[in-house]
Amino acid sequence: MNDGVEVFALPKRLIRALAKASSAELEELAGRWTTRLRSDDGDGMIDDNLLTVLQGVARLAVSAVSTGGGLYSWSF
Repeated sequence: MNDGVEVFALPKRLIRALAKASSAELEELAGRWTTRLRSDDGDGMIDDNLLTVLQGVARLAVSAVSTGGGLYSWSF
């Protein structure tokens, strides 16, 4: 049964890498994602500032690593 709920969990290895990433590494990653999204889906998928989103996720990753937790997202 598909109840419309989606759950996305980040692997611990990725969480640790994001927590340790420098500003330059986050900028590089956001640039690569922007390029990939443009090539796959056009400009419609990159309305948000991916660097700002990635920096926010990295801050959450720092918190997750320091508390021994994880990162996940869900939506309806």
